[in-house]
Amino acid sequence: MRKRVALGVSIPAVVVFIGILIALLLPSNLLTLTEALDHLGLLGRRQRIAGLILSPPGPDAPPALLIRNGLLWDAAGGLRANPGLYLVAGRISGAEPSGKTRIIDATGMTILPGLIDMHVHSFGGTFGDEMMLGSGVTTARDLGTQLAGALRHKQESAEGARIGPRLFVAGPYLVSGAATGDQEIGVSSPEAAAALVRRFADAGVDGIKVHSGIDAATLRAVVAEAHGRGLWVAAHLDRVDAVQASEIGVDTIEHASGIDLEEGAEADAHREAAIVAMVGRHVALTPTLVVAEHAFTVAELGRPDNPALKFVPRFMRRFWVASQMANARAEELTPPEIERRRGRLLRLERLVLQFHQAGGRVLAGTDTPAFLVAPGLDMHREIELLVVAGLSPAEALASATSEAAAALGRTGELGGLAPGCRADLLVVTGNPLSNEPGAASTRDIRLVVKDGKVALDRMSAAGGGAN
Repeated sequence: MRKRVALGVSIPAVVVFIGILIALLLPSNLLTLTEALDHLGLLGRRQRIAGLILSPPGPDAPPALLIRNGLLWDAAGGLRANPGLYLVAGRISGAEPSGKTRIIDATGMTILPGLIDMHVHSFGGTFGDEMMLGSGVTTARDLGTQLAGALRHKQESAEGARIGPRLFVAGPYLVSGAATGDQEIGVSSPEAAAALVRRFADAGVDGIKVHSGIDAATLRAVVAEAHGRGLWVAAHLDRVDAVQASEIGVDTIEHASGIDLEEGAEADAHREAAIVAMVGRHVALTPTLVVAEHAFTVAELGRPDNPALKFVPRFMRRFWVASQMANARAEELTPPEIERRRGRLLRLERLVLQFHQAGGRVLAGTDTPAFLVAPGLDMHREIELLVVAGLSPAEALASATSEAAAALGRTGELGGLAPGCRADLLVVTGNPLSNEPGAASTRDIRLVVKDGKVALDRMSAAGGGAN
């Protein structure tokens, strides 16, 4: 009996080990492999988020909901008493529905639009999407995932066949030269890049992302082709700076790449020029503050007591921690290096405030799962860090709702609670819009609704009622 038990335990471990070894040798197969292992239940045990509805919502229209009492906030209407919020056929409704309606009491709580994470990458499998939706992220912009996998996740979510956020996807990002993994794809010339944009557009992507080594000529070809097909362009810059990228016409700049964050008069002048160029050409900034913070805290986050790790399957957890420790070069985190990376975060926060005060659009995005940034859970830290940077709680929440919706071209559909908007929302304890220390904390979630369907329900534990 003992030998049988040992064999039963070791086979999944051996399969996962061999699979991960194959993925490391052939990184273009990583997402496919993770999906297969997850489907077979071979990634190991994980904890599910408390209150999460554990079955996909399906395609059927949801029953009507009425949320009474509490406070209501969106960027358009500000914070106000909730007069009664009707959710009918997946949309916010201005009229009382006929027929059976579920009633939810939100006394002592605040109703917010569903959060939009503007910079994610897919783990593969189902657990990352569950973590996002269970954390109130009802929409996400995927900026670097294998094309077939990203499009499949998008379609499954839209059809109600997957527990997760609504997805806007770019497929793999474009890099100069040979690709090194399934998150990226290599291009050798402007003509090749334009052809790839056409191929991706035909496949059904929502936008294009450019990354390492893309020069000005190639970027110009990508932007022209993408905009001609109605696609946005997100840019992680290195060979082109933010001023030139703005002139070429990118739509968002990620991580404040292409902007000089160092100290000194020359850097200050370059930063000011970048802000002027971006604001003048309506280029949004996705600063991903939380991944900049994780750059110097990653060693602590890799410890077993990190509460986010329990939601990641056991074998995938080991791979995630090991790979991101290497990715963040955690072995270099001496006290001076920690202070250097901390200083970069502080300078990035100052840039965010300067950009915002100049009239720029700031977008909340996390870059999960890089540097152990947890899907969904760390979206709340991103919002908190925007407040630390100097945005008001309302402005930080707008970066994660209405401003993100505008950048996606979905104003009036996403990021708000006005009649006609998609019924995406979360209900949180207390008032995250207060000016007290810790304001904009959206972590204590009692209810998540996506497309009018309850995705997470903790109302009975919150003291609120549901009939």
